[in-house]
Amino acid sequence: MPKLIEIMGPPGSGKSFISSELELVKENKEKVFFHSGNYNHDYNLSLFSKIFIRLKIIFKIAIFYLIFYKRIFLKKNYKGNFFFKVVFLFYEHQVYIEILKKTLAHDKYLIMEPGPIMYFIQDYFYINDKISNYEIKIYNKFFLHTDYIINLNCNTDLLIDRLKTRTRGLPLRMRKLNDNKIEPTIKRSKDLLNNYFNNFNNLNTKIINIDTSNNISTIKDQILNFLK
Repeated sequence: MPKLIEIMGPPGSGKSFISSELELVKENKEKVFFHSGNYNHDYNLSLFSKIFIRLKIIFKIAIFYLIFYKRIFLKKNYKGNFFFKVVFLFYEHQVYIEILKKTLAHDKYLIMEPGPIMYFIQDYFYINDKISNYEIKIYNKFFLHTDYIINLNCNTDLLIDRLKTRTRGLPLRMRKLNDNKIEPTIKRSKDLLNNYFNNFNNLNTKIINIDTSNNISTIKDQILNFLK
């Protein structure tokens, strides 16, 4: 099984960009990093294996929402209901992750972005409540299966500038926000992520903290040196 990496960070921190840059890294002319969001191969799994994986993920998501059922009723500060769309994306992404886990060699790295932890946290970017320490403890005990977390961050002004100038624009749910709600949402996302890491107690997962205000070469070197 490959080594699992989840890239985390507030909106605009460079998660997708860093993921894309890592995918270009090769060793002996072979790819080292694979992205779960770019799954586009047939890895010769049997039909039974594919069905089993999908049933496994359905069961896992059902258990997740049974434990954390309160998030179904969270009142977000944007218009529109994205609940079922997010659940579907979560399901598809987890299926791809499981397939890649079964088919990639142990010397490869699987980048999960967005990964399971971000699906756990990101709903709270858009409400005033915080995730309790108890929820974090339960989540980490039963759902956290990640070897490395790359935690990206930079100052709030730079995050906002990146979001406003990037080609694909703001995250879908942030497009529903008034301009005066964007900065508080960014600050809240940073606070929530800090709170998660301050209460992180899984010694089997290594955390790499990266300041993405640095240039990409410096960032890649920091990550690759840590993983060696």
